[in-house]
Amino acid sequence: MYLEPEELHSSMYAHIIDEITEGDEQIVLQAIEAAIEEVRSYLRPRYDADKIFAAEGKDRNALILEDTKVVTVWNIIKLSNAETIYEIWKERYDRVIKYLEGVAEGTRTPSLPLLTDEKGEVKIKARFGSNPKFRHSF
Repeated sequence: MYLEPEELHSSMYAHIIDEITEGDEQIVLQAIEAAIEEVRSYLRPRYDADKIFAAEGKDRNALILEDTKVVTVWNIIKLSNAETIYEIWKERYDRVIKYLEGVAEGTRTPSLPLLTDEKGEVKIKARFGSNPKFRHSF
């Protein structure tokens, strides 16, 4: 698994997670799965999301791992804000989402494996267009 429940303790104290989830590990696992899917949805258009989230241990991208932890903690905090400061986590969550939107737009480029086709060639959708026609009226 890309992110184990025990790894969340670097982002939030274990006793707080246990208090919010009432010790139900299924809630934590569901929060992790939802967070992975949310982060994956931002990375999927440009990057090989399957390869990114199949990585384990030191092979994981540190920034994407931390972003996934923040989204996971946010999913847990939504249940209750016992001993947590809601505004701080809301700010962290918003910052992660803004970063991921930049990744999806292509203005932020993390060091992740690019999406490739069956031949191994990079497969990024190029966008073409122009500005609306400008007319002078005399």
